Amino acid sequence: MTNRSRALRFAFAAAALWPIAAADAFELPKIGVPSLFGGKEGAPPPPGATPDCPEVFLEPGAAMMRAPADADSANVRYQLSINSTARECIIDGDKLTIKVGVEGSAVLGAAGQPGAYGANLRIAFRRQKDDSIVSEKTYRVAASIPAGGTRDEFRIVADPVTLPVMSLKAQEDYEILVGFTQGGGVEKPASAKQRKR
Repeated sequence: MTNRSRALRFAFAAAALWPIAAADAFELPKIGVPSLFGGKEGAPPPPGATPDCPEVFLEPGAAMMRAPADADSANVRYQLSINSTARECIIDGDKLTIKVGVEGSAVLGAAGQPGAYGANLRIAFRRQKDDSIVSEKTYRVAASIPAGGTRDEFRIVADPVTLPVMSLKAQEDYEILVGFTQGGGVEKPASAKQRKR
């Protein structure tokens, strides 16, 4: 077994023991991460921005997608993971507009080959008083791992969602749910001449 195979087997075994914690989402600034939304560090928030923003929950068992889904560490082809989330909330009268960003990565497993790998990512908004989903959309995310590489990153900023203001505490009215759904797979073959990012 090569050193690379041993390292990848260890990495995937560790991932199985230490999945991404949903608490990571709570530690992000409530007005969002400027770099993720295209802003600059230290720049003032947009007009109407409020720190009272619904919290982000990584749906149980959906923060990571592995292929094949039931493979052990020696037979994993690739793994997609959500690494961080951010949100930005703007109040305009009786309307609350929420923008959500997600960053993640794709990592080759011991049985993987270079290529572009993707999955479906669901972002949903749940009203807490009755646990109903008031808005949801599924996005396709993809990362391209070049020849000679072992990982790449993906980033997506979801379409803004506008919801009615229900009270002075939006974080008690709504929750944001993020997670992978079924639909992982190879997007396209990677070129042998593709440069490593």
